[in-house]
Amino acid sequence: MRLASSITVTKSMMKAKYRGFSLLVYLFTCATSFAAQPVIEYQYQIVEQFQHDPQLFTQGLEFHDGILYESAGQRGASQLLSRTLDNPTPLQQHSLDKRYFAEGITLLKQQLYQLTWQAQQGFIYNPSTLEQTAQFTITGEGWGLTNNGEALIMSNGSSQLQFIDPVSFKTLRTLTVTFENNPVEKLNELEWVNGLIYANIWQSQWIIMIDPDNGQVVGKVFLKDILPKHQRNPKTDVLNGIAYDRAKQRLLVTGKYWPTLFHISLTPITKD
Repeated sequence: MRLASSITVTKSMMKAKYRGFSLLVYLFTCATSFAAQPVIEYQYQIVEQFQHDPQLFTQGLEFHDGILYESAGQRGASQLLSRTLDNPTPLQQHSLDKRYFAEGITLLKQQLYQLTWQAQQGFIYNPSTLEQTAQFTITGEGWGLTNNGEALIMSNGSSQLQFIDPVSFKTLRTLTVTFENNPVEKLNELEWVNGLIYANIWQSQWIIMIDPDNGQVVGKVFLKDILPKHQRNPKTDVLNGIAYDRAKQRLLVTGKYWPTLFHISLTPITKD
């Protein structure tokens, strides 16, 4: 059995059950691999837990020099903030105009970039003060954002990633993400980790690892039950938010309206 077709889902369908769910489950639970690159499945282990503000609709995470940056969405509540891991109280905080719905963030060459969802607008900040220093235009919806040290890498909820020049903001190339030659839709929050692009799959508990050269999925991890039931309430939303502490090699994850931020380690699942 193979995935017959890709499913396109937009955020305007948030309250509806999307038809592609069963196909998504099949896509990531079947024991298959690419002919060229095997897909490694990982299991996760919680190493450490930190407090997270449960009022934040997390859309983007970034960690640099001991500081965690977070972009939180929802119109009228969108903001950018910085904090330490040990203290959830913001060091700096910047609220966006109520017309904007904040999305992914990334830090590149001492500038902090932030996307918005449907306004085709992005912002640049001083990471020390969170003072807005510039703005830029994007094409289409903005979802997740990361970088490879040279180019911005943006998702828009489809199977495609755009590599964008951080000065001209022109698209340098477009990469289609595939699993067994089938496009993987709903790519959301992004993080660059040791030469791979990690991506949340919207409305799921999967994080996938993507080869930035060819778009193939080369790894996956299912974060089932990472947020325990006793920490959930009717407002608790989906897994979303990946940050990587390069200095200490710590992978950090959280979700929308989650009370906890997790430091996790990943171990390949060995097959008998």
